[in-house]
Amino acid sequence: MSGVTAPTMDPVAALTLAGDGAHLVAGPGCGAPTTLLHAINKEAAGRGWTLSSGLLLGDYPFLDAVRAGDLRYRTWHVMAPVADLVADGVAAFLPARASRIAALLQARGVDVALVRVTPPDRHGYRSLGPSAGYSLDALRLARVRIGEVDPDLPWTFGNTTVHDSMFDALIDSADETPQYASAKPSAVSNRIAEHIVDLLPRNPTLQIGIGSIPEAVVNALSDADLGEVRFTGMATDEMVELFERGVIPADGAAGAILSPELMGTQRLMRFADRNPALAVHPSSTAHNAAVLGRTPRLVSINTAIDVDVSGQVNSEVLRGRQISGVGGSLDFVDAASRSAGGLRVIALPSATPDGSRSRIVSSIATVTVPRSMVDAVVTEYGVARLDGRSVTERQQALIAIAHPEHRAALASAADATP
Repeated sequence: MSGVTAPTMDPVAALTLAGDGAHLVAGPGCGAPTTLLHAINKEAAGRGWTLSSGLLLGDYPFLDAVRAGDLRYRTWHVMAPVADLVADGVAAFLPARASRIAALLQARGVDVALVRVTPPDRHGYRSLGPSAGYSLDALRLARVRIGEVDPDLPWTFGNTTVHDSMFDALIDSADETPQYASAKPSAVSNRIAEHIVDLLPRNPTLQIGIGSIPEAVVNALSDADLGEVRFTGMATDEMVELFERGVIPADGAAGAILSPELMGTQRLMRFADRNPALAVHPSSTAHNAAVLGRTPRLVSINTAIDVDVSGQVNSEVLRGRQISGVGGSLDFVDAASRSAGGLRVIALPSATPDGSRSRIVSSIATVTVPRSMVDAVVTEYGVARLDGRSVTERQQALIAIAHPEHRAALASAADATP
């Protein structure tokens, strides 16, 4: 670690601190150090580096080096740009709950942590802004810490502040803050959201992810009479609207949104900047089931690729290809299991957009959430309540919310299963 203020370098000079054979860990999402990732792509040849990260947005600027064999890449969340590389064995996927990432990094060791940070305040502190998840842990574990300074990054409350003395080098970001544009909810997603809102208790704390269905749920809350709604998990642009409309409490709202990651556009970033209503915490808090489980009326709402007729959930694999990750879904389901008045909801369309394939299926190979940890499955055709039901009763309930064109085949398969 350098002195009180780390030197500002160009990205290539900063990466020379890594040394050969280093394990580099980059922050995720809207907090990704994109300028440094571009530099890694150019400098990786002959260095023997391994790069690890979670979810990244955009085009993954280091993939040329991965394809050329100059850089090994490991991730616990597969996005479209790396799906083929994972399928071909060129990049490595780690199936891991979000709450376990810090422990996995500690076990493997971190040579270099690469994070996006704000400019310093007058005391020399900086904020990690939208991303604390594993970034803070990576910084604490690393022998070399490099910060990419972004003047547009929001200063967030919670547990995101790091002092200049922690860094060995700083670089000026050449890129805009990464942004996540919300998916426009479909008509099917809106119908699913209506069913979900009908399940919710008053004054709930909701955990939702990102995508069409979660965003439809947030939009539907604007007209629901649920009292005060709080959130944990991913924070998105749509939550800003709820805050402005008073659905999220403005009076005494400190920590009304507790999140490991902010995933949105500049609208969310401006809202988050020095706003005590939103707290960003590392996964040791934000994905900790024992901590979150003390929250009453915690409702986990997670989407799925497939659900089988016993209630097993696959949120990761499509036609044998890894297209996502475990993420925080199992952590939040675990937390809702511990919560007084908690509820565990899985949501998905009944079929693919063209209707050719049912997403309620006879069986699945990859299980992200076990059937014993699901209270309700929701499609556009309704709600299947599973908790306390036998396997046969679950089959009947799930087939009833499958797409009508696939119900007979599902029933026949269920009857044929011993």
